[in-house]
Amino acid sequence: MIRKKVKAQKVAKFSELENKVAALWTRVSTERQEENNCSLETQERICREYAANHGITIKKHYGGTHESAKTEGQLYRKMIAEVAADRDINIILVYSFDRFSRAGYEAIMTKAYLKSKGVYVISATQPTDPDSCAGEFMENILFLFNQFENSLRRDKAVTGMTECLLRGEWYGKPPLGYDHKKVGKSHVLTVNDTGRILKKAFLWKANEGMRNIEIVERLALEGLKINRKHLNSILHNPFYCGKIIHSLLGDEIIEGKQEKLIDEATFNKIQDITHTGYEHKEETEPFPLKRHVRCSDCGGYLTGYTVKSKGKDYYKCNKTGCKSNHSTEKMHQQYTALLNTYSIPKPLIPILTKVLHKVFREYNQERSATRTLLLKNKSETEKKLTALKVRFGMGEIDRDIYNTTSVHLNDLLTQIDKALKESDKDLSNEKKYIGDVIAMSCKLGTLWQDANFRTRQKLQNLVYPNGILYDKHLGSYRTENENEVFHIFRSISASYIVEKEKAASEKTHLSPCVGMIRLELTTTRPPDVYANQLRYIPNVYFALSRHVYR
Repeated sequence: MIRKKVKAQKVAKFSELENKVAALWTRVSTERQEENNCSLETQERICREYAANHGITIKKHYGGTHESAKTEGQLYRKMIAEVAADRDINIILVYSFDRFSRAGYEAIMTKAYLKSKGVYVISATQPTDPDSCAGEFMENILFLFNQFENSLRRDKAVTGMTECLLRGEWYGKPPLGYDHKKVGKSHVLTVNDTGRILKKAFLWKANEGMRNIEIVERLALEGLKINRKHLNSILHNPFYCGKIIHSLLGDEIIEGKQEKLIDEATFNKIQDITHTGYEHKEETEPFPLKRHVRCSDCGGYLTGYTVKSKGKDYYKCNKTGCKSNHSTEKMHQQYTALLNTYSIPKPLIPILTKVLHKVFREYNQERSATRTLLLKNKSETEKKLTALKVRFGMGEIDRDIYNTTSVHLNDLLTQIDKALKESDKDLSNEKKYIGDVIAMSCKLGTLWQDANFRTRQKLQNLVYPNGILYDKHLGSYRTENENEVFHIFRSISASYIVEKEKAASEKTHLSPCVGMIRLELTTTRPPDVYANQLRYIPNVYFALSRHVYR
């Protein structure tokens, strides 16, 4: 397909414009700024005088309100979009370049976008030559300088707030129960009527050990309505005992100058009360099979209990009427023996080792391909995010669309980075790793028996993801729900043992008349026959290493 080259639209120089039509843009960030000889009226008057002296016709007037120049607000983006679409307007007239924008690089991009549309940004108090390289460079310098000035102001403000906190003075909105007023350069915080009611909550908690829900109800009777969550944060806020904690201070705690609502001893007593009480023990060490084994008759889970008079532990079914009751010692021994049936016979270990090495190589190749794809997706997503910022800076999209899309793209980048982190994980010593997992496969029962409670549960949930049944009549486990790969383990082990015994039996009954000519035993399966089944096993080893030895 032949593509026609589209010629870029030629933009007329500012000095060559026959009809100069402008959109007037005025704004101030705060009322304080408006009071310092930079009011909206002053900006408009100076801009109109400049337009009259330079033959500029003002078609529209935008802004005229309080809006920060540090970020591109809704009115600003609307103005950019309308001016770019208006074929008559070729100038945006502002009092000064910092009234147009203080966004630095974004302001430069917006100005370049407008210029491509044949619209120039002109300052009434900072004259430049928009046609020359030097003039354009000076405009860009002014935008960057305005952003730099904002950054300096922010740093000075942060330094001032930090110094205020270090003096023990709270400069912001005070917590509930305090009034704030400024005396000279000092911030004074005093307890008000609400604070005096709130003080009772601390005393009720410290002296009577009253529950939070009761405190909330009693405070409501006193005329102070507060929810439990807010009350809990208040009871744990050291501000009320004269301390100041703030993100600007890091981990440092400052002795504040505010009036104390309670003394420090009362506050510490409350902290001790709220950190004591019943602690739920999720892990019951003697009963790792609890809620893992189910009764084959009624399907109820077995729970554990201890007979203190005998000093023995038992499992029993939690369903009413079911009389399934078994000694933990017996059930643990049977479970260990059951796990041992999944061991791979030692003569097959060399085959398994080869299979594992092959799987590791394939796994690394797949991981490398996945990483390449993830890096490509990350690069494309970052480009989309950059393009989104450019379009937002040029006023082509509004803030709502920008915020929604930006959040989506950043979430996507987070997911990609997480996946890349996972793909970076490698096995530094493949030979040792394979040796360890093979050793595990030869002693699953011993591994479970010697492990702690958490490891036991991980291992048993890996072998039986949906739990295991126990037949109370036969007094043994039923393995219908075993992991398919472990089923292969057991079938290989059982098949190998049966065929080995069969081969030995046939060898014993050979006729004495047979000579010394060597015959291959047709009943004995060569070890390589098991390779097709063993190829499924490595996935379980990965799971064993991740879940058991994490």
